[in-house]
Amino acid sequence: MTMVVHRNMQRNIIVVGLAILAAGLIAASDALHDGTGEIIAWMQGTISQAPLLGIVGFVLLAMISAMIAFFSSAVLAPVAILAWGKPATLALLWLGWLLGGIASFCIGRFLGRSVAATLIGETKIAAWEGFVNQRTRFLHILLFQAAVPSEIPGYLLGILHYRFLLYLIALAITELPYAIAVVYLGDSFLEGESSILMVAGGAAVLLGTLIYLLAGRTLRK
Repeated sequence: MTMVVHRNMQRNIIVVGLAILAAGLIAASDALHDGTGEIIAWMQGTISQAPLLGIVGFVLLAMISAMIAFFSSAVLAPVAILAWGKPATLALLWLGWLLGGIASFCIGRFLGRSVAATLIGETKIAAWEGFVNQRTRFLHILLFQAAVPSEIPGYLLGILHYRFLLYLIALAITELPYAIAVVYLGDSFLEGESSILMVAGGAAVLLGTLIYLLAGRTLRK
């Protein structure tokens, strides 16, 4: 099972880095960046016709992305920045991720393992449940939340009946830097700053690897 964890984490880190690098390559190409910009502008125009619905939809998508692995709300950040600006996008993205974490925790706690396993897979739950328990120290929960894909901790800690308030604090602390990074990278993409995106892609792989190694070593102890 440990080998499954290693493979999954390595794949996730590589995927994130490659996605940011791909955004940098698009930003470096005038034709691709202009074409993508037209799509973003069209989406922003659609949102402006129903601003409240757009806000609710963005928060819901961010919430779902924190609960289910196959979708990431980060791809919508440039549209949101164009529609509402960076501070509002940061707040809405963070709120959506917090709501998603709360929902996943409640599902794990009140609906149980079988429902959580249906949503994210039994393999993910089984792979990580040996690393944390009800008595795990808060610092270790912080590292666990930071290192593990966002759809896992809420379900698992809910199943384990971990203290909700401590989980919520850890969730808020660890998700905020990611939200800031997404907004910054989204704005860099809009501005066509390809060099920043490419450097950020390499940095994301390095930082993700370091966090994962630190968390894995600490939790194993």
